[in-house]
Amino acid sequence: MKKFLLLSVLCLGLGFAGEAQVVSKINYDAIRKEVTSPKSRMYYPNLLKRYNANDTKLTVDEYKHLYYGWTMQPGYAPHKPNDKSDALNEMLLYERFPEIISTGKTLLAKDPFNLDVMYLMHMAYGEMNNQVESKKWLTKFEGLMAAIKASGNGRSKETAVVLNAPRDEYMFLTVVGLRQKGRPQLVENKYDLVSLQTPNKLNLTEVYFNIQKAVEKKR
Repeated sequence: MKKFLLLSVLCLGLGFAGEAQVVSKINYDAIRKEVTSPKSRMYYPNLLKRYNANDTKLTVDEYKHLYYGWTMQPGYAPHKPNDKSDALNEMLLYERFPEIISTGKTLLAKDPFNLDVMYLMHMAYGEMNNQVESKKWLTKFEGLMAAIKASGNGRSKETAVVLNAPRDEYMFLTVVGLRQKGRPQLVENKYDLVSLQTPNKLNLTEVYFNIQKAVEKKR
């Protein structure tokens, strides 16, 4: 069974510059204005419809509005536990790929930006030799990951990588070739400071993630 082989292809590093706006490079006020205006090409219902239809023409900017705009939608629940999500790991262990697909679709219907589930969907279809569907999920995954990478470089609080949920930290680190050491430290009730195993190719000892939206949702 293939073991996250394509992740190495996705590794683009953390070398982009950080420019503080509202939250790192994410201007939530501007995103809110766009996703709530029916006249905007970023109007959320239309954008989400394209996303669910596997539109391959979605740009990184549109993925940015999809991912961060989700925090403004009624379905945004970054802390909601889900036993079915945990069960996917057991399905993967026993190579129950059809179950991964059926369960994954159920989860993503309510939680469309769960990166872990999306990547498992890509893997499961690949293992079943359905390359067309596998590519669809990989395209979504790559688009969202590109938008997240563009949010900040993680080298400081001011240039933190901006995430909708703490769960996305592990997948982000895996994609860029970094491994977490110990538990994250919550800083200023806004950032997760993650220590890294060293040495690593980016010569980093820690990465800042801004999880402000998730923290606010928990209040």
